[in-house]
Amino acid sequence: MSKLLQEQKIAKKVTLVGAVWDALLGLAKIIAGHFSQSQALLADGIHSLSDLVTDVFVYVTSANARRGPDENHPYGHLRFETLTTVLLGFVLMLVAVGIALDAITNDSHNAQFTWYGLAAILLTIVVKEAIFHYTKHAGEQIQSKMLVANAWHSRSDALSSVAVLAGLVGIYLGLPWADMAASIFVALLIGKMAIGMIWENLAELVDTAPDPKLMTQIKETANGLKNVMAPHDMRARSMAGKIYLDMHIHVPSHATVSEGHYLGDLVAYTIKQAHPQVADVMVHVDTDDTIQTDSFRKETTGKPPHLKLPSRQQILADFGYLLREHKAYLDIDNTRLHYLNKQLDIEIIALADKLTSQEQAATSQQILFILSNTSYIQHASVHWIYSSKKA
Repeated sequence: MSKLLQEQKIAKKVTLVGAVWDALLGLAKIIAGHFSQSQALLADGIHSLSDLVTDVFVYVTSANARRGPDENHPYGHLRFETLTTVLLGFVLMLVAVGIALDAITNDSHNAQFTWYGLAAILLTIVVKEAIFHYTKHAGEQIQSKMLVANAWHSRSDALSSVAVLAGLVGIYLGLPWADMAASIFVALLIGKMAIGMIWENLAELVDTAPDPKLMTQIKETANGLKNVMAPHDMRARSMAGKIYLDMHIHVPSHATVSEGHYLGDLVAYTIKQAHPQVADVMVHVDTDDTIQTDSFRKETTGKPPHLKLPSRQQILADFGYLLREHKAYLDIDNTRLHYLNKQLDIEIIALADKLTSQEQAATSQQILFILSNTSYIQHASVHWIYSSKKA
């Protein structure tokens, strides 16, 4: 089973458990609130049922957001989770407004203290706090901001029940206004949580950078590897608590393409192992001839200096003409190009089994003399190898 499917299974199981308890507790408090004529208890029951609505959203989204990438969603479907969390925030805002208006417009002087109402509240506090820890642990385990948000929604139900408990105690002490005050407190609590949820996830939808401290830690992780220097141009986006990272690294200028690829893979693997919230790392490899940091922040116009140098296609065409008298023992197609310090170094590959050692030395001098008049070459060398060891 893939990691995404495992995460989907965990999210659905946790959400289903929470939904069952939300339904039972919500109905219990609404019934108790109706018979005791307590607006705060009714409001808290509605709050629990609103948890049930959000549980349905979370369950449906969990079944879809953890699907892998496809042709239309190359980064996967995790943004569905972010969008759902924003929608949950707006639902909670409506619930908060409804509870507040209901508390203000309804007469709470008829509210009565009942032992079954007290029992419903105490049961809610215990169960919802347990659901909070259960759901939050699962959300952190699979790095799901949606599950963590749903966990805090459960805790808000527990906290609002504490407020309702205070209202019931007030009624028992002959303070009927305490019921309305508790209902308004519940509404403010839900509204505050909703605003925070909406704000945080809207920031994610517009690709706001993750926590700067985390980005610094990631950079230090990459910088701690041998032969990898000055990680820079780091850009990251968040998707449902997971981070997709782009970065540049410097590697030794003598490194081959395959070694550069190896070091890039090593950086990506090391970062993902050290920081589990990082889901993907795209690494661009630079040489260490000019160490640069965060160059993407600097606006530049025109073609960069190193891109003004000719490409391999043009260089091989030039060599095919300039070195045409030596083509019998040169492997021009395997010429090695080093774009370093905005200049070009060339390694010409020659076949040692075609000439004697004395002829090789003289021929090398001829080749280097021909290439010395080529304006874009900073340094050239000839490497004689046997055909069986051709690069």
